[in-house]
Amino acid sequence: MVSIVPQRGFRGFLVPRRLVFILLLILLGVLLGILGMVFRFTHGPILYISVRGDAPPLAVCTDAEVQTALAALPPYQPSDTAGFARLQDGHFTVNGERFPVRGVNYFPVYYPWRRFLTESDLDAIDAEFALFQAAGLNTIRTFLWYQPMFSCPGSGALPVADVFTRLDGLIHAAAAHDLRIILTLNDTPDLVDHPLYANPAHTQAQTAFIVERYRDEAAILMWDVRNEGDIDYGTRDGAILAKFPRQQVLDWVGAVTEQVRRLDSNHLITAGWLTDAAAPAPYVDVVSFHHWWDADDLRQRIDEIRAASDRPVLLEEFGYPTFPLPEVDQAAQIRAIIETAVAADLAGWLIWTAFDFPLDATCLSPACPDVENREHHFGIWHSDYTPKPAAAVVTEWFGTPEPSQ
Repeated sequence: MVSIVPQRGFRGFLVPRRLVFILLLILLGVLLGILGMVFRFTHGPILYISVRGDAPPLAVCTDAEVQTALAALPPYQPSDTAGFARLQDGHFTVNGERFPVRGVNYFPVYYPWRRFLTESDLDAIDAEFALFQAAGLNTIRTFLWYQPMFSCPGSGALPVADVFTRLDGLIHAAAAHDLRIILTLNDTPDLVDHPLYANPAHTQAQTAFIVERYRDEAAILMWDVRNEGDIDYGTRDGAILAKFPRQQVLDWVGAVTEQVRRLDSNHLITAGWLTDAAAPAPYVDVVSFHHWWDADDLRQRIDEIRAASDRPVLLEEFGYPTFPLPEVDQAAQIRAIIETAVAADLAGWLIWTAFDFPLDATCLSPACPDVENREHHFGIWHSDYTPKPAAAVVTEWFGTPEPSQ
């Protein structure tokens, strides 16, 4: 019997090669995906984001309403604080003396986040500032949300009088307690319809109004033009979720710092970045960075920032929650970070944050009270103003001793 060997033929020849071809295509796709993610991580999305073509129009006031809004707010009267902050040998100076920043990021205990500018009580703010002064702190950092500060953005910068009156009072209260202020501009901006990084005209006008109003106020240590803008190009949530190109954000930093300097020659400028800390260095006077890890990581980050920039360096945010951490652990972490910052000869440090926040102070109606989470427990004081061990650490080092009886 003669066996017949089957012939593979042309089709048989292609089958295994088709599988190889498919595998190569899959591999190529994976490689392109990885390259795309690397590009987005280093540059952000390819195209710059502009004002949406279908964005809703900005509200506009009549001429009479414009005049009424402007007339309702009297000119700002600067406090008696003497001496604008300057820089020398990597440190702040005031009136020729070194000014090591020792501070907290601040919202009033019962009026945090969005309620800060619209509901805060100035008597309570004054009492809180007295607490900071007694603990030996000399600086606060707080945040300006433009939406409640201005009306009719289509008409430029129309101030809401009671909001600015409250801000005026806060600045004067800080000055009365020998506190300097880092004012953070452009907090919680529009990133969708008229995105901040497209530099829309109404946002420029609002920034100009704030800077011109307070340019003669020496109690302001410096302007911070944006809080953690590097998140918007993916440094926290990953490159694939970047909302804007990295270069667009940095171009905006350059534009807004140029605007601020043109309007105000008295104040220093920074931009508080999360992880890409040295990126704004070409545009700012001080490199400010935020740190949520331990002291060993902090030493490494300081070295990396200084290798990339010769600007003074400020640790602008760091902190640890006491939910679920024990309070003694928070104190130990804060002690280690401050010791590391001082040993590294930084320009200063600011803890996040001064106070724990009650659940019914952070919620937005009708979802009240808020869901319990760690964000309510970063304070070094409880919401009833009793100190945690971390506040005792700060007071022990820097506070005013109790007078002897």
